Amino acid sequence: MKKIKQEYRESNKKEVWLDGVVANFIYGMLGAIIVVAVTLRIDLAVLLAYLTYYFYLGKVVNRPKYITSLGKFIVFPVPTAIGAFIGYKIGPILLELLK
Repeated sequence: MKKIKQEYRESNKKEVWLDGVVANFIYGMLGAIIVVAVTLRIDLAVLLAYLTYYFYLGKVVNRPKYITSLGKFIVFPVPTAIGAFIGYKIGPILLELLK
């Protein structure tokens, strides 16, 4: 934990929060919406979910890799998991709007 705290203190806060936390949250949320769309078998929603996810994936894949403990253990997994959970919860609502 000391190492992670030190890395956070030394990091660019905009980079951590906007480029890390927010991007990973959206990435997790979009991935979860795909699962909901497939489960509900709404073809248009599945297509839109895949398109959105893969367009966004280009942003996630093309950023610098996480080399610090802060990135590996906090900035990537935590917001991504929270985003996936939110996507799981709001996915059915969004898909209902497409019907």
